[in-house]
Amino acid sequence: MKTLKTFFSFVEIQTKLASVMPFLAGLAYAFHLFGAISIRSSLIYLAAALLFDMAVTAINNYMDRRETKTAPHFSRAASLAIIFAMIAAAGAFGLYLARLHGPAVLLAGMLCFAAGIAYTYGPAPISKSPYGEAVSGFVMGFVIMFIVVSINAPALPMVDIAFLHQWRVMSIYVNWGNLLALGLVSLPAVCSIANIMLANNICDLEADRETRYTMARHIGARNALRLFACLYAVAYLAVLAATLLRIAPLWCLAALATAWPVGKNVRAFFLRQAKPDTFSLSVKNFLLIMLPFILTLALGGFLDGLF
Repeated sequence: MKTLKTFFSFVEIQTKLASVMPFLAGLAYAFHLFGAISIRSSLIYLAAALLFDMAVTAINNYMDRRETKTAPHFSRAASLAIIFAMIAAAGAFGLYLARLHGPAVLLAGMLCFAAGIAYTYGPAPISKSPYGEAVSGFVMGFVIMFIVVSINAPALPMVDIAFLHQWRVMSIYVNWGNLLALGLVSLPAVCSIANIMLANNICDLEADRETRYTMARHIGARNALRLFACLYAVAYLAVLAATLLRIAPLWCLAALATAWPVGKNVRAFFLRQAKPDTFSLSVKNFLLIMLPFILTLALGGFLDGLF
């Protein structure tokens, strides 16, 4: 039991909602479009995404504890074995999905792998740069949804890659309309995930000043707080626009009702930015925005199937 608790701490299991919510949003959007999903492929991808997310977090914790010379979760050999085992399992699942669903899924998965490793490892990890929020929001918000929709709605053309003339020519087909529609639907997840990292960096601004050049440090605390509020506004505008453009069902307008508690949490964060006290408000806002949006997307697919 103690080892399991240590492992959960090593991978920060409580933070994995950032992977699960875009996954569920992608499922709900695919269900809204076609009224059906592939349970097998979806579960395989969920396992791959969670394993890789846990591996990235484990790498980050392993490197941080080496730099600060604090007690590690596990020995060096055990830590590396756990990390490589999770990466290998995630890679195996991803390759299997790519075999089933084509090169576009493979390339999107490779992008996730590259971004995840670069995010936390190397001489200049993305997490210590001003681009951390943008990369984490895009990869975990948009790319995860792209993969989920691609494997569950293959009849929806977004990106298709074909190799011709004995693999000497690669042909890429992009349906910009469908891709932009997915981008609009993914914006609530993109903005909310970016804000979780932004809130974390705002709270850690003084502690990180000597070691990290984050967005909060780059633009200053006051502007970072303004950006924090603006990203939530963009998330709600995206829900409204997706509904008015009939990309999302009319029921999704109900998700706008959460703007009041989200705004209340934003005001509380403006008053105090402290990791133990107010950082969790960004996670609460993530759930307040995403859960109603996911449920109403799925509801639209269910009611479309009935009528």
